[in-house]
Amino acid sequence: MILDLYIYPHPILTQKAEPVTEFDEKLKKLIEDMADTMYEGQGVGLAAPQVGISKRIFIVDTSTPEEPSSLKAYINPQIILKDDPVVWNEGCLSLPGLYKDVNTFAHVIIEAQDIHGETFREEAHELRAVALLHENSHLDGSVFIERLSPVKRNLTRKFWSKNAHKMADKVYGESKLRCVF
Repeated sequence: MILDLYIYPHPILTQKAEPVTEFDEKLKKLIEDMADTMYEGQGVGLAAPQVGISKRIFIVDTSTPEEPSSLKAYINPQIILKDDPVVWNEGCLSLPGLYKDVNTFAHVIIEAQDIHGETFREEAHELRAVALLHENSHLDGSVFIERLSPVKRNLTRKFWSKNAHKMADKVYGESKLRCVF
């Protein structure tokens, strides 16, 4: 099922998400629905706050259409290592059509729980590392434009406040996604 997509600056996107304590069928269904929503929006990641749920959950799939799926859920994640600084052109399903070069890292080690509550550790590079950091930031109430310089951030916020509805309609108008502002 495709979930509603929350668009920046909706207040849920600026709040720190709560830890997950229940690993049950409801959680599995949420993750399946998040995946449907992410794929409908043609994203590589999606955090629970982006679908209106303030829980520390995100999913990432950085595979290409020719590759097997790399979809994985990260519950209660913690970044263990960030290394190899890089400038990356990022976008976000909650800021549709907006892309900016931001400082991030191309090497990450993350520890999280899976849908059964089991802890795992993953080392990631390049796009997957950037996606993990991007989605993890959502759980702390931050979007990628917060990493712009103060001047660029203010200009981007002004642009976004005037154009958010138009951009969302342009990007998601033909999809099944329903945006919440």
